[in-house]
Amino acid sequence: MTEAAKALMDHGFHTVGLPEIVSFAVSANRRSTAVMERLGMRRVPERDFDHPRVPDSHPHLRRHVVYVLTGDEWLSRQPGKP
Repeated sequence: MTEAAKALMDHGFHTVGLPEIVSFAVSANRRSTAVMERLGMRRVPERDFDHPRVPDSHPHLRRHVVYVLTGDEWLSRQPGKP
């Protein structure tokens, strides 16, 4: 999963020219947040949210955490970059 996400990040920043990429997951989904962290994304707690489409019958899936990575951060972490 991490390798595929790296390829998408590279495409987003290099080919499309996105200024930032945002990702979110259910707060308890440690596997997904671990991938975000391995990509160098940082958690932005003030952007966390309760997903409006999660039904009341599944409150444990409501809270989502948000991770962000800017193009500058991505480029600075690439091999051969300072």
